[in-house]
Amino acid sequence: MILGETLAGLQLMEKCLSWFRARLGPTVTDTPASRFLALFDAHGVKPGQIPDFFGHGLSIADCHSTESLTKVLTSDLMEKAAQLFGINRDWLDCASDVVYEPHSFYKNPQGFDAYLKSIALESHIPLRATLYMPTCNNLFYPDDSGVLVISVPVGEVNQRTIYRFELVHYDRICYWHCRGYLAANLASMLRRYAVVYGSYVAAKVLEPVAQGQRLPVYDYGSQDAFRLKVKGRVSIEELISHPDKYLEGVDPETNKFGHRAAIDLWLNMADQMRTRSHAEHSRIVLKFEEALKSLT
Repeated sequence: MILGETLAGLQLMEKCLSWFRARLGPTVTDTPASRFLALFDAHGVKPGQIPDFFGHGLSIADCHSTESLTKVLTSDLMEKAAQLFGINRDWLDCASDVVYEPHSFYKNPQGFDAYLKSIALESHIPLRATLYMPTCNNLFYPDDSGVLVISVPVGEVNQRTIYRFELVHYDRICYWHCRGYLAANLASMLRRYAVVYGSYVAAKVLEPVAQGQRLPVYDYGSQDAFRLKVKGRVSIEELISHPDKYLEGVDPETNKFGHRAAIDLWLNMADQMRTRSHAEHSRIVLKFEEALKSLT
């Protein structure tokens, strides 16, 4: 009796699973060709536009479908596409789920300056970037990464600029050490006349983006690479030059050690924090010195 009821229950479960599978449709398997087309689409280039934009002997017929593209796709074409958009070649090969390998310049502001100079040479217009920071203020929250997404022009389609997205990852962005180097990097961008926006995003939504695990979602109405739901705005200028905004979200640690250390780090790198005239910067330095005194 019990065995019969168990078998009936299993048969019912199998019928339910079969119904759900039918509703979901057949499983779509990723291939290098499907990822190649998805990569261009994610950056605003439709299949019929790939030949004129990318070239390398591809035709509209080749890019019409994954089946036709598979017949002509070579390792050299895939390498050139990966380099064009700055993505992980293993992802294009379907050997990894990591789309980007984000840069990191922790404790290395000079390295960031050199990197920024190299990508600025690729653009005839000021660079544009967005800083995404997590909204969660829980101390030691496991998903507390921030990411700076820099848009670098790589060509045009019908007078629309197509961009490559460079990701700079900031692990534990609420840690005082990380906040100091983030501010120095942002100041470096502003000195180069880059246009930098800032947004707060839910931590669990932001984390896979910051780790390079998401393909961009092209938006014809803006240059926002990932269409993330914004929870608030971050003033980049204020984060660099206002002590209270600079410390916002930073873990204070025991007896406000984290806040004191963050301000002290800013003052030690004061020359690298300048975004305005020397006279204005001197007044900002005084504000940070006063803020440090108030914490001691």
